[in-house]
Amino acid sequence: MKARFALAAIPILGFIVVLSAAPVDEQTARDQLMGTWQSDNGAAQASWTLAEKGDSIHVANSNGGQTVEDFACNTSGKECSVKHAGHSAKVSMWFNGAKLVELESTGSQTVKRRFTVTGKDSMDVETIHVSEGGSPEIAHFKRSPVESAKQ
Repeated sequence: MKARFALAAIPILGFIVVLSAAPVDEQTARDQLMGTWQSDNGAAQASWTLAEKGDSIHVANSNGGQTVEDFACNTSGKECSVKHAGHSAKVSMWFNGAKLVELESTGSQTVKRRFTVTGKDSMDVETIHVSEGGSPEIAHFKRSPVESAKQ
């Protein structure tokens, strides 16, 4: 009787182990997003800096040496008031699995960005112009050499 119970429990325990491992990998991927990222395209000179601060993330974005945005916002999806290129905007941020999602509204324009680690030192930023119904644009970034040296 004990042998039957033990054999029946093995698949269940394996399933529990697999389920408990998933959040750890997801958290690791989220942690890997934090840092400074520079565009993979030498001509654009765009960069993103993501830094976790409690239940918020500090986001800084520059393009061609000019700061486009620099703000901190929660990751629970609550709206934050920010400045984007000098204009008032509303931003909501949350995690969808390992991806960080940013929804930004400036006037009648709405843009959705998804930040995803794609390798040890690489990240993709998918930008979707929601209000224009455009197709997604994907920009590739590499971790800043200074950040790579710290790890």
